[in-house]
Amino acid sequence: MLLERITEEFYQTGVSFDEFLQLGTEDEQERISLYHRRLEKKFSPEEFRIDLTYPVNLLVIATTWCWDSKTNVPVFVRVAEHSPNVNLKIFNKDQYPFLADKINGVEKIPQVLVFSKDYYYLDRWVERTTSGYRLYGDVRKEYGWDESVSEQFLKEYRKKFLKQQKKLESDLIQEVRILLTRMDAIQAATGRFFKK
Repeated sequence: MLLERITEEFYQTGVSFDEFLQLGTEDEQERISLYHRRLEKKFSPEEFRIDLTYPVNLLVIATTWCWDSKTNVPVFVRVAEHSPNVNLKIFNKDQYPFLADKINGVEKIPQVLVFSKDYYYLDRWVERTTSGYRLYGDVRKEYGWDESVSEQFLKEYRKKFLKQQKKLESDLIQEVRILLTRMDAIQAATGRFFKK
């Protein structure tokens, strides 16, 4: 269900990154925290910083058990930590199932919905980077879609992901930069902000 607009009150019901971590098991908390900490060592604060004229509100739909949430949500968190006009709240998909839209007939998370400073929907980012989808697709070609190979597929995909993790994280930072810069331009062209 794509939301045209949300209220500030609803947005504030989302949780911080630290509160999100507490929703997971000890192992999930440890893994997500590790990815978050490692980002600080791999990239400088300037690489995460996105300078925007207008605030944007990121509504991140994720879970602590989801592989793509574990690896990608920390990147969005780092961007928000280093970008003054980027606000971020996380909504647990298990508690807010109506938020996650199906894409191509399948529910995908994380989804990051971008809202304007007055909480109108602007755009979204879904599940993994373009290069991450290519990697996933390449491994799927190798293993196929049969349920009997599911476990081997996931093991191989994650192994290849971890080998390329810094590049995939760099790609995500770039995708977020392009997305949010475009949303900033869209807000600059929105008349309701300038009407008296």
